[in-house]
Amino acid sequence: MSDRKSILITVATGFLGSHLAARFLENGCRVTVLARASNNASPRSRVQHVLREVGVSHFDNLAVYEGDISLPDVGLNECARKQIVSATDEVWHCAASLSFQEQDREEIYRMNVDGTRHVIDLVKQMRSRRIQHVSTAYIAGDRQDVALETEINVGQRFKNAYEESKCQAELLIADEQSKGAIVASVYRPSIVIGDSKSGRATHFHGVYAFIRALWAMLQRFRRRMSPQPGPVKVPLRVLGVETHTLNFVPIDYVVDAMIEISRRPDSAGGTYHLANPSPTENRMWLPNICRLLQAEGIQLVGENSFLKTPMTKRESLFQKRMAFYYQYLQGEPRFDCRRALDALKNTGIECPPVTVELINRIIGWYVDLLNAKAT
Repeated sequence: MSDRKSILITVATGFLGSHLAARFLENGCRVTVLARASNNASPRSRVQHVLREVGVSHFDNLAVYEGDISLPDVGLNECARKQIVSATDEVWHCAASLSFQEQDREEIYRMNVDGTRHVIDLVKQMRSRRIQHVSTAYIAGDRQDVALETEINVGQRFKNAYEESKCQAELLIADEQSKGAIVASVYRPSIVIGDSKSGRATHFHGVYAFIRALWAMLQRFRRRMSPQPGPVKVPLRVLGVETHTLNFVPIDYVVDAMIEISRRPDSAGGTYHLANPSPTENRMWLPNICRLLQAEGIQLVGENSFLKTPMTKRESLFQKRMAFYYQYLQGEPRFDCRRALDALKNTGIECPPVTVELINRIIGWYVDLLNAKAT
């Protein structure tokens, strides 16, 4: 970075926030982080533990405050609030509830909507009033057409409370921006996966939970069989459409792109889809994941398959456990990312296509981790 900014990150214990904090520290920025204590660790201990996992070894430029975005003043006492307000050049708002369960709707809204409102209130007290807001491309909900970077709520329905809450948070940002109360940029990553070069990930939500469920099912199946080398055949029909896509983006692309775009003076007021210009068809990624898991017999089928032959007990249990993930196997919007691509032109920052080689590197790394933990 050409300047050594003072950055406030609303959480650095999550996947994206920890990588952002690591990059800012590497670039010589002063980084302040909000964190909550756990039963056996202070906020600073929690943050340093996660940052070590992403390669940070020096914490001289790191300040950690105990805070909670779901509370007014993000849970800061008066002295801490004044210190942060006076010293911060810009806020990176990454904190969010990643739950997708309907029974957690109240908590999801408390974190994602009320939390964003409290962060905005803090930003409005700062001299720069600059906020970099991390949203999700999936605020597009159940749209089957092209979702534009300039659109927020166009009457779409949402698959779950998470999508809906993140859309509501964006509307709050847009409203305050329109009034001139804040200077905001919004970033909408799609499905964030591991590092494109090393395959490494530090948090395992989204597609990782789906893989973990498949892996656990296969482990139970193998234990009931006499151990044999090679693939195991497990008949399992998964409700989904082979020709529909999921949009995967490696963590390093997302972080590189956000930081690069944030440096541009003309990024203020902009929204950027950090999505893969080449989304991956289900019939490409699922068979390759099954190959890495050494599983055969898992296939995507339509609803008619279950009308002809009712679900087995295994299929019914798996569908109940994976109900959230099944929603995304039925189709997703196409994310227009021309504004992001224009901002990244001639920077060397490009989202890699999801090839067999990339799946081997990223998902293979995770399967090796699961197998190592099981031994």
